[in-house]
Amino acid sequence: MNSLKWVTAGINVCVIILVLWKWELILDWAQVRDTANLPAVFLLVTLLAAIPGVPFGIVGGIMGAKYGIWLGSLLNLAASTAAAGIAYLVFRYLFRTWASALTTRSTALKRWNQAWEKHAFPFILIARMIPILPAFLINLNAGVMNLPFKPFLLATLLGKIPVMVVFAYIGNQMKNGVWTWMIVAAIYGVFLAVVYRFYKLYRKKSRA
Repeated sequence: MNSLKWVTAGINVCVIILVLWKWELILDWAQVRDTANLPAVFLLVTLLAAIPGVPFGIVGGIMGAKYGIWLGSLLNLAASTAAAGIAYLVFRYLFRTWASALTTRSTALKRWNQAWEKHAFPFILIARMIPILPAFLINLNAGVMNLPFKPFLLATLLGKIPVMVVFAYIGNQMKNGVWTWMIVAAIYGVFLAVVYRFYKLYRKKSRA
């Protein structure tokens, strides 16, 4: 599990460095509001969302800058939900043995299982609203535990809505100056704190 954390952190750092290195090129691409290559972009964003360690906030922000708030939000939501569904199926049917071994070594996942067995839908819904909770582990654990696919996907879709809208909004506001999106980020931070508080209370109640 520790090696996986280091790999994830390494991918995160590499993506950030790459974005900073190609920042001007990305901005030039984002300034042209066209949908000619939207299917290809959707596939790329889905792939990036499926890779552990890729900071999807950056990807989602770029989509907001390129396509605007509404189309950017829809693209982020569709791609990240599709990636979650694909990851769930991969861990359930292709890499189940490896994923099961990983969950047995993780204390956090063991605690999650106690709540998931009783209240899987609300747990996933709340977890998706908190970006700091690794989407990779949520997808992996859901696949290993054989959670029903449709409720898993629905909880993922609903839980990701506020996160993906904020990513797209911040990206869309980049050209308006740093203070605009910092205010939005601060408001969303308060929202996350409230959601995380409810998440902790829910966890505590589930263990009781």
